[in-house]
Formats: sequence, structure tokens, C-alpha cells
Amino acid sequence: KQSARSNQLHPQSAFSIALRATLGEGMAATTVAAYLALALLQASARGAATDAGESCQPIDDASLMQMARKANFEKVASPGAGTCGDPSWFLPTEECEGPDTTDAWGNRRRKVYTPPAASCPNTTAYTWCDSNEALSARVDKMVAEMSFDELAAQVSCDIFGGVPAIERLGVNQYNYIRENNHGLLWNDVCPVPTMFPQVITMAASFNRTLWRAIGVASAIETRYNYNTGKQNSLFTQTNFNIFLDPRWGRGQEVPGEDPFLNTDYAKTWTKGVQAPEGPGGVPLAGTSCKHFTAYTFEGAGGWAYPFPDSNRHNFNAVVPEVDLADTHLPMYKGCAEAGALGMMTSYNAINGVPMAANGPFTNGKAREDWGFTGAVVTDCGAVEDIWLRHKYVKTATEAAGVALKGGTDIECGNTIKTSATPAMKPDLQKAVKASFGVRFKLGEFDVRPEKNLSTKLYDQGAHAKLAYEAAVQGAVLLKNDRKTLPLAKGIRLAVLGPLKHGTWEVLGNYAAYKNSANWSDSPNVVTPVQGLQQCGSGVTLVVTEGGPYVCSPTDQVIPGTNQAVQKPEADVVLIVAGLYCQDEQLQDVDRRPEESGKCQSGCLESEGCDRPGLALPQGQRMLIDRAAKWGLPVVLVLMSGGPVDLADYATMTGVQSILWMGYPGQAAGTAMARLLFGMERPTGRLTHTFYKGTYTDALSIKDMNMRPDSKKGYPGRTYRFVADKWVVYPFGHGLSYHEWKYSWAATPWAHKPSTGLPWKCSVSVTAEVVDSAGCRSKPETSILLFLLPPRSAGPLAPLKALRAFERVSGTKSTVTFDLSDKDFMLAGADGTFSLVTGTWLAELAKPSVLAPRRVEVGKFGCKCDGR
Repeated sequence: KQSARSNQLHPQSAFSIALRATLGEGMAATTVAAYLALALLQASARGAATDAGESCQPIDDASLMQMARKANFEKVASPGAGTCGDPSWFLPTEECEGPDTTDAWGNRRRKVYTPPAASCPNTTAYTWCDSNEALSARVDKMVAEMSFDELAAQVSCDIFGGVPAIERLGVNQYNYIRENNHGLLWNDVCPVPTMFPQVITMAASFNRTLWRAIGVASAIETRYNYNTGKQNSLFTQTNFNIFLDPRWGRGQEVPGEDPFLNTDYAKTWTKGVQAPEGPGGVPLAGTSCKHFTAYTFEGAGGWAYPFPDSNRHNFNAVVPEVDLADTHLPMYKGCAEAGALGMMTSYNAINGVPMAANGPFTNGKAREDWGFTGAVVTDCGAVEDIWLRHKYVKTATEAAGVALKGGTDIECGNTIKTSATPAMKPDLQKAVKASFGVRFKLGEFDVRPEKNLSTKLYDQGAHAKLAYEAAVQGAVLLKNDRKTLPLAKGIRLAVLGPLKHGTWEVLGNYAAYKNSANWSDSPNVVTPVQGLQQCGSGVTLVVTEGGPYVCSPTDQVIPGTNQAVQKPEADVVLIVAGLYCQDEQLQDVDRRPEESGKCQSGCLESEGCDRPGLALPQGQRMLIDRAAKWGLPVVLVLMSGGPVDLADYATMTGVQSILWMGYPGQAAGTAMARLLFGMERPTGRLTHTFYKGTYTDALSIKDMNMRPDSKKGYPGRTYRFVADKWVVYPFGHGLSYHEWKYSWAATPWAHKPSTGLPWKCSVSVTAEVVDSAGCRSKPETSILLFLLPPRSAGPLAPLKALRAFERVSGTKSTVTFDLSDKDFMLAGADGTFSLVTGTWLAELAKPSVLAPRRVEVGKFGCKCDGR
């Protein structure tokens, strides 16, 4: 079952962009709301900015709408081979009609699919088909018709087939385990879904409009594949856990290490995916927020029974109440507030209770406290874990019982189906009402006119361009000594490094493939070298073959030959380095620690595989060290989800620039090249701390405590609690080609009204460009506002915490952040929040040199010192 799960969920590839095809005329209808979101994405209107004298003023909304419509509805000519910046270059399409005899997988990918049968052909077909009746009443009528065996089967979801059809009730087969982390994971179909950058990269944009637009786009693709019969679900899973330990293999899948950021991302993404633009105004698709909660550890792996070491299937996360309250719960509360249709529980236990059976969390916090009304689904095999690996109960039947009592509505697995007893029927009915409530909300049992079941192809081109925009906006410039970047025209650029030809390697895990049997068959992905070839007009590329592969222990061209890469005839050296995001040779994720050479070498970060430390693989370090001594400027581009130890390179004079791109998705090469050549400018900010390598020596990956403990030498976790001495690049760090000046604006007292309504405290910040660096692209940046509590707040208080952020554009912008009393509340030992009065400090993300601002907080309001 687990092997099947990994085979289904982890094949990587993407859909086709850039070097081919023109934008076809039959591009397909989509919803107005979706492209309203795309139009509001300011960066989508930038186009090519190649002239030094180009205007830096923001584009107005009317121009944005016109640009979006042009992208969607006008056919444009195919660009020349050397073109970089023509909008058509980002707008490919893939023809899917008829067999393709040149593609071994073509017939499978282009097979004729049958749209799902109408469950309610008319309002009288079944008693639950009248959409004018209350949804809960309709669900009750359907579930009342189900037998015990049918109920049990509807609770147990097979990873491949889902839950079975019930033909006599007009119920179709349905699979609740569908992934949509950075694009719909659905392989071997035409077209392959758009592969946006991995979540850790998208989050670094700090752009809510971008997040929502991509959520909408991915939901459009999900609805298209459902309507055409290519997949049998609209219920998709997305990961919002905290990136707690920098070694965690799945850190790439989450927004970052900060609960405020992750919560904002979760709410925004959910609202995008569930935009009410499906047939008859139902949501386009459903979001299920995973993994609820405190999941940040893969562990030893292996399926031997009993497990020789702890891993995610038997790990008991010991988490203090204060850490649960201010770190691990906010994202899922945010999902509930945004109306998420689902929530997936994690494998681990929390303080002794497996999450698949944790009623106080699922029934108590989620449903009762937060008002969650969707369906709760387990991770695959988690109900079996309850008895077999956690040993919380002794038998499979007991595990089925405690899972149902604990709030599970859908298990990924078959323990409940095979082990439930008739006495559990009331609990089964309750669970099925929750899961079918989701399907009713998504319109499956509404009478649908054929015009509402659109099988027209979505706008591939617009989605491909959106993937490019996300890759650009999520890139973070960590270092840029001597203003080495952007690169000058006419240079000779040597290109080295193991990921210079990366295809699936630049996508991140949970990516979709054109051909899941051959991940490298990805003509849709623009590799770094391809991007340089397209965008490097006037630049001579010296592509050095050989050198270290990702996991190599040496920088020799061929290990064992003593033939290291030699100094090239070039002006600048570009090294594209990083980690593996997946293991294409071993897709059973839980076997990776004991059977994957990549995992054992420490060069893989993925589901099932944590890293032993933060160092880049030895061969890559040797290459960088060697290149730094050649007397040429070295530009280092990093493709990784988690942080790597950059302490040496941060101060190494030979390494003059470092650009982190995470896993930038299908437009990786295009985005990288245009950033390096100054046609775009990096504006992203880190959503996770880049630590020194010694940090991970000081704490176990299994220690969940957020707060430091000086007596034990424990440094704490994330920027909120870790001292600067452990840090190379902090959360929120991000440089720009433009030089920005920041200033505070005056703020009056804000009093709490006598009616008891919460007060607001406004803090205003002005950002102004003082050096345009040639102004080859429109100035944009993100302003991050942190609050530092007073010293009197006590030992549990964080050093600081993110409380607001906003992305701005143009040469001068002023942002006002409206804060409430909740922003000045901190959690106590019992997890209860209370207002902390006294002198707080407000500060911006580094490397801002603006002095912090004092904010005096009292019971009835706050005031600022006016600096």
C-alpha cells in the first residue's frame, strides 16, 4: 500500500513551456474570476525590460487587464531562437487530440476519456437531487440508504482506486487522495498539469495575489481533468506544516518556518482553490490542509516490523502546550476559518495520542473551537499505524474504533473497511456524512446542464506564464558583492555545476510528469542552460561538461580520474548547485533511508528522507572552493528547498553573488537567466533561516521544543527563538538590484472603544528607491513588519515575530499596517494568549538599516515614538 502510494504521488515532471509552439486559438474558456486574479498579478504585465532607460513606474490596473486578455485571447507569432522576453515565449500549448505515434506514451496520454456519469440527471432521480433543499438534509437521505458494508467501503480510500462506486445510488468512484501542492499531481495525461515552483519558493514572494492566482489556476486544471474523466476527484491535499528543523526532507513543500506566514498562505491558497467559479457557483475544487499537526520528521524509514528506530509512522511528538498554541495550530485554524473542505491528520502522535485518533484535536479544536465543517482524512496507512506501530491499542478493530471516535472521516488504507464491526455503524454514518458533505458542496449531486460540465481545455499559456512569474518573484538574492549581478552584456560566462541541465531536478517533489516511467522526458521544463541560451543575447556561453554530479564526493570530471574541472576562458563563472528533491530510482519513500544512495549520501531532501546535516555535498563544495581561487567572479545559484550551510561562501571574496531559487518549477531556466541578466530583479525574501552547519550539531531533529534552554545548550528553533550566532542568512533576508530607503511615519494613539471592540494600532512605512541600478526592470519589494516584545514579557516570549507584510511596487510606496491587540498577545505555558503591555519594538526585515520603532502598548491602545 505504501509503495503504491509513493508510486502514485511522487513521479516528477511538468507541463511544457517555452521553446516550442504558438498560442492556439481554441485556448479554452476559463472563469472570469480566475483571470481577474491573474490580471491583478502586477508582475504579469512586465514583459521584456531590456532597455536601461525604461520607465520604472507601476502599470495601472487597466493595462494589467488588457495584458491578461492579450495573453488569453490573441494568437501571437512564435519567437526566434534567440528571443527572450517576447510574451509568446512563455505561452506554449500542447495538442492532445488524436494518437501520437512518435511518443511511446502518446496513445495512453491521448486516449479518449469518458466524463463522469451524472449522479443526478434530474431533480427526481433520487430524493437528494434537489439542490433547493438544505445540503445537510440531502446528505442525510443518501447516507440513510447505505448498508454497513457500503459505509465501511466509503470510509476506506485506496490510494489508487479511491472509494468504490455505489451504482444503485448513482454514486461514482472517488479518490480523496489527490495532491495539489504546487500544481495538480496527475501523471501521463495530456496536457500534463502546470508545474509551478515548489511551495517554499512561491511563499518567498510574499505576494498574496500570486498565491491566490496560482491556487485558482491549479483548481481550474483540477476541474478540467475531473470534467473530462481523466481523474475522479476534486478533493486535493496541500501541505502547510511548519519548517521546524532545517534537515527535514519535506521542508520544501511548506511555506516556511513562521506560523503567521504559513497561516496567511494557507488561507489565501484555500480561497483560491475554492473560488466559487465551478458549475453553478460551487467551488472549483476543494483544499484539504495537511498534515495536522506537528509533523516535521521523516526518521529512520524501513518497513521491517517492528521498526528498529523511530520514524514518522511511530514517532511521538512531545510538544509543550505553548508551542502547540503559537506554532503548530495557527495554520489549521486558518484553514478552518477560510472554509477548507478537508484536513489531513499526520502520522505522528502528539503527547502520546496518534493524530489519526486524536479526538481532542480533531473534534475539539478543529470542529468545536474553530468551526471546521469539512472532512478529516488520514495519511496513508495511519490507522494501521495506530495499533501496529504506535501500539496505542492492541488490534486492528480497536484501531478502527478509536480512529472513528477520534474524528476520522476517511482513512487512506483499508483497516476500517476490513476491521470495523456493526456496532460502529453510527460512527461510520457520521464519517460518511462528512465526506459526502464535501462532494455535495463541490456540486457532484447537483443537476448540471451540459454547458456547466466544460471539457474545453484551460489556457495552458497563461498558466505557463504564471509559473514563470512565480519563479521570478520567489528567487532570493542572498549576496551581491561589487554588484556582480546583474551580469553585463558581452561577457563570456562559464556554466558549471551539477544542476545546469536539470529537468525534473528543478521541479521539487509532488510534481507531475508527462512520462512517469522516464522523468527526464521533460521537454516542457526549461533547464538552466536552455534559459541562458535563449536569454543570453550578446553573451558567450562556455558550458563546462563533467564535474561533480549532485552527490559526488569529488569535483573530478569522472570520479577516480584526478581530472578536476580547470579554469575556463571566461569573465564570470556561474555554478548551478543544490540538492536532489526526489529519488527517481526509489519511489517507495519509506525505504529511502536504508536503500537510497542519494539519501544515504546526504544529498537528497524528500518525503521519507531527512538530511544528516546542512552541508552541500562534498564534490560541490570542492568545485566552489576551486572556482573561487581562479580570480574570476563566481555567481552561485542554489536549487534547494531546505537551507544549506553558506557560512564560508557568505564571506568568501571569490564567491561574489548567491541566488537561491528553491525549486523554481517548469520555468526554472527562463526565470534564472532573466534574473541574472537584469531583465527581472530578485525581490524574494527567505521564509526559512539559513543556519551555520554547527546549529544542527546542537539539537536532535526529534526535539520539538521551540524555546531555547541555556542550561542544556539547546539553541531553540526558528528565527523567533534562535540567537544570531547560529545564523548565516536570517528569515526575511533578501537583497535587490535597487537600493531602497525605508522610513517610519507618525502614528497617533489608538484607543479601545467603550463598546469593547478591539482597538487598532497603525504603523506606517515608506519605501523609496534611491538607486535604480540602471532601472532595467520595475522596482518591487516586500516589506515585512516584526514586533519585538518587551523584556518583561518573560522567558517564553519570542525574540521577535512577524505580524504583517505587504508587497509594493514603484519608486516610492507607503504601506500602513493596521495592528490589533491580538498582535501584542503572547501564549503562556498553558497555551492561553494574553495581552502584553509595555514597550514593544517594530522593525523591518534585514538588511534594512532603519532603526526599530518603539510602540508603547497599554490596555486601551498603543502609540509609536514617531521615528
